[in-house]
Amino acid sequence: MLVLVCAAQFMLLVDDTIVNLALPSISEELDLTGAGLSWVNNAYFLTFGGFLLIGGRLADAVGRRRLFAISMAAFVAASLLCGVADDDAVLIAARGLQGTAGAMLSPAALAILLATFRQPAERARALGAWAALTGLGAATGLLAGGALVELTDWRWIFWINLPIGAAALFLLPRLVAPDVRHGRKSSTDIVGALMATTALLLLVYTVVETEKHGWSSHRTLASFALVVVLLAGFAARQLTGKEPLVPRSLFRTRSVLYADLTVLVAASGLFAMFFFLTLYMQQVLGWSALRSGLSYLPFTVAMGVGSAISAKLLQTRWGSVPLCTGPVVAAIGLWMMSGLDAGSDYATALVPALVAVGFGLGTAFVPVMAAATGGSGEGGGGIASALMTTCQQIGGALSIAALATVATARSEDLVRDGSPPGDAAVGGFSHAFHIQAGVLGSAAVLGVLLALALRREKNREVPAEAPAGREAVPGPTSGPVR
Repeated sequence: MLVLVCAAQFMLLVDDTIVNLALPSISEELDLTGAGLSWVNNAYFLTFGGFLLIGGRLADAVGRRRLFAISMAAFVAASLLCGVADDDAVLIAARGLQGTAGAMLSPAALAILLATFRQPAERARALGAWAALTGLGAATGLLAGGALVELTDWRWIFWINLPIGAAALFLLPRLVAPDVRHGRKSSTDIVGALMATTALLLLVYTVVETEKHGWSSHRTLASFALVVVLLAGFAARQLTGKEPLVPRSLFRTRSVLYADLTVLVAASGLFAMFFFLTLYMQQVLGWSALRSGLSYLPFTVAMGVGSAISAKLLQTRWGSVPLCTGPVVAAIGLWMMSGLDAGSDYATALVPALVAVGFGLGTAFVPVMAAATGGSGEGGGGIASALMTTCQQIGGALSIAALATVATARSEDLVRDGSPPGDAAVGGFSHAFHIQAGVLGSAAVLGVLLALALRREKNREVPAEAPAGREAVPGPTSGPVR
């Protein structure tokens, strides 16, 4: 069962990055412009991040296994449509359908994992495998994309999902028990879901479009203002409604809040790193798509090792240490990347940086994910995992859009100052890596706050010890320990 749900999540994460190395081939065959080409990626990010809250709620309302089956079938169908697309409109629309199906599939898969592995030790190991996939899937997407584009055809980056999805649908009823309904069926806050989804879609769309419409333009400012209004309305509904989309217990749990914010910040550094480092490899170093993908193997191995170590530490007194140290190690790796130039050596400059980022994020993700989903309770795993994955997808989309604008502006300034185009491009990438290092440094602060919140919550769960020689007897007004 663990292999089944992890394979589904792995497939979704691969599709976050696999398209990157195929964009030149897609552009040539479908005659896509630069703006249209960017939407091949953005359509997936937007719909995936925007519809996750609805997907999480549906996982709890209609059943984890049922939603997993429906959304997996939809994802496979959308992948097939992407592969046969003969014009840009069909491809972009199909990518949007892929993202929508992924927004339903991801929370359903994690909800199955949380419902199956309930003991702390086995849940820690399961979450360790899940966390390792965050970087492994993204890095594998780059490797697979490069290999498929060079050895076959770009359409296979979508068709590769078909056998994986078919195997998952075949194994699902054999490995996962049918959904069991507990109590009455809860209703879904449709208005709240629409407000949250519209706000997230508009937020990412506005940031993406800042390349054409500046940050201070009337259009951009009006869009941000509307996002604030929608989010405020959503929060008000969740705090006052009878059937909130997000259980109020999650809003009141500080560890969940800090964990989701940490995921948002860490994912923004991770996906932006892949974006800029891949451009550096191909545009500055002149590497092929396949070589660029293979170069991420040290990162993949380091993240897997870090996740395994962190999963073992999670049930010990040192379980919260990676929350504070992991982001710092990753930030050091990104700071090292900011020193890359057109003549940097792979073994001495890139490999140490990749290992530092992979190991640091790998150790941090396991306890963060455990905290983000640990307070959801029975029947709430879908929405808790959806909140976490929303932060992951939105963080990646926002950071790439914002930092791409910043890096481009930096490169243009250097060109105006007389720098050659190649050096100016490296200067833009370096500036982006500097900012990412600072962002991950702030994740370390959030990690400290999360560790303190988890300790306070753990202390509240332990009842005070009775005096020596006496047995603790509840008094008439005693209640459960909070």
